[in-house]
Amino acid sequence: MDDKQRRPAALDSPQPAPPPAGAMDDADAKESLRKYKAHQKAITRGLRRFFDAVAAEPVPNEFMDLLRKMDEGG
Repeated sequence: MDDKQRRPAALDSPQPAPPPAGAMDDADAKESLRKYKAHQKAITRGLRRFFDAVAAEPVPNEFMDLLRKMDEGG
């Protein structure tokens, strides 16, 4: 599986900026902040899934062989 296949969809969409102070009325600011926080949570979930998948992959035999040689002093 290549990186593009595993990449969380949340990382492909542009991140909304936090609401600017004083530029909106209270309801608009709250809605904008809600969307911003929801986007941050989606990114966090996607990154967790991605890194969990990477951590679950087996260590390549070549790398394990190198580690064994280092442990043996060779």
